[in-house]
Amino acid sequence: MESSTKTCDDLPAMVGRITKIAIWIEKAVLTVAIFMGGLMAVVVIYGVIARYVVQNPSIWTEELARALMIWTAYLGISIALRRRGHLGILFFVLKLPIPIQRIVKLFNDSLIGIFLVVLVVYGLDFVSEGKEQIETATGITMNYPFSIIPICGILSLIQLSLRMMIDFSLWGTTCSPFDSRLAYFRAS
Repeated sequence: MESSTKTCDDLPAMVGRITKIAIWIEKAVLTVAIFMGGLMAVVVIYGVIARYVVQNPSIWTEELARALMIWTAYLGISIALRRRGHLGILFFVLKLPIPIQRIVKLFNDSLIGIFLVVLVVYGLDFVSEGKEQIETATGITMNYPFSIIPICGILSLIQLSLRMMIDFSLWGTTCSPFDSRLAYFRAS
């Protein structure tokens, strides 16, 4: 009986430990994404200057900027999953009792997990097929740009698993699995 009166303010210690791991992974991924985003900006600026100021366009800048943009966006997927920022229509779900919300959340997370496994499997196929495709301007094989697909899937699966562990540890409390405080919970 006592456990059902616990709220989101009474988060178990395990939530703090799991959150520390998730935040560490998020910071590492965010650091790489920020670096790639900055590098993309530098490459685009160089390309614009080369084309319009120097009048000697560099074709490789477009390919590299595109690859960096794709990598940055894919890395953002695991960050959004950690912060519970993925798309969801919660208006009706939040009106349901908390035990039903937990079931809906588990179902949603299971579907996301299945999608991420498919992303990893097909991403690995893309990487192996990309060995035979070569970018014309840079001369690199496409398996390098395509490698972000399985990397993104694996990072996102890790974050999803950690988030599901947090959600499971909150069963028996009055805390909704959709509570916005869970997205930004900082372990002390």
